Amino acid sequence: MVVFSMDLVERDWRWNRVRAEMRARGIDLLIALPESNPTDVLYLANEPGAVLFPLEDDPVILLGGEGSGLAADREGWIAQRESATEFSSNKVPYGAVVAAKLRATRRGTGRVALAGLDGNDYSHVRSADGYVIHSTVARIMEALADAEVVDGSPVMAAARQVRSEAEITMLREGIQVAEAGARAIGEAFRIGTKQADAYRAGVTAMMQPGLQVPSIAWCPGNWGTPRPRLLGVPTGTVTDGLCVAAEIMPGYPGMVQIAEPFIAGRIRPEQRTEFELNIAGFEAARTALVPGATWRTVRKAVLDVAAGTEYSMCFLLHGGWDGPLFVPNEVPEAVLDDTVKAGSVFICKPTSWPAASGRWNARSYDVSWGDMLVVREGGAERLGTRPQQLISYA
Repeated sequence: MVVFSMDLVERDWRWNRVRAEMRARGIDLLIALPESNPTDVLYLANEPGAVLFPLEDDPVILLGGEGSGLAADREGWIAQRESATEFSSNKVPYGAVVAAKLRATRRGTGRVALAGLDGNDYSHVRSADGYVIHSTVARIMEALADAEVVDGSPVMAAARQVRSEAEITMLREGIQVAEAGARAIGEAFRIGTKQADAYRAGVTAMMQPGLQVPSIAWCPGNWGTPRPRLLGVPTGTVTDGLCVAAEIMPGYPGMVQIAEPFIAGRIRPEQRTEFELNIAGFEAARTALVPGATWRTVRKAVLDVAAGTEYSMCFLLHGGWDGPLFVPNEVPEAVLDDTVKAGSVFICKPTSWPAASGRWNARSYDVSWGDMLVVREGGAERLGTRPQQLISYA
């Protein structure tokens, strides 16, 4: 497999989007930090490090880690690059180093935005209070005494909402790897075998050259009982009736994910009914996800699938770190009347459960199936190709 690499055309496309958002908000300098969450940094630089990204000048990246000394000598998206530590240490004082660079370059004036300073409905949606580290920010703020400091999350959120065709191609390749993982799990998922063996088969199938280590969220349990969400190797055996709801994530940049249920033994009629409802919800989302539609309209189209049935439906959709974040038992009311953007990408996995059981409860009835969708003019396009099937594994 050839791992897709992003070139300078992709870099310039991203930088133009970020600078357009900076210009619209009167921001002279954007600072992105890698410590807690490198997503913004990777979007700007295609490698981890602290990024000083000015509106009108060339950006700077301060690289950390054992390889930072070597990385400073290699080419990257950002030409002005240096190690943040003298001897390429893993102990990187990003706050002090960024502050020193601001003073040395006299960039600590005007209107400066710090990415991840606060939560945002479209960026780092699982970090309600932002993701930057307090002590790092405090040291940087000392060098920004003459600047107006604002949150840079809205800049990155708006820039990242729409994906380039090159990035969509990369995501599509990632889905192919994830689907290979799903097939491998299915081949190893048999009654009497170890759950760990099926998990290992899926991870091994996704360990492709050039990728990061893949992961699987493994949610095992019997029908009607709450299930854990395991992010490590599971214990126990595959028993008759076991249902595993799996979220399969290859080691691609950003969020690439599919959802697949694995059932050992006979499929219960109610599992079949729920699965068919979930697929109907998925297809309803595909049809409704057109540019200009409101999220309220899209969500209603999915929920209406369960109208008149004995089941409740959850509109489960998100972009990984990016939003909006529609998850069980929580609705982001502030975005419901916002419009869907062409070229935005989401993992969509509607899930239903018996209405009589009350609220959605820890995947007790989870047979959700999901794929990533890219919003197009005529409706959303699937990035994956695997069939929408509920399979019994004996």
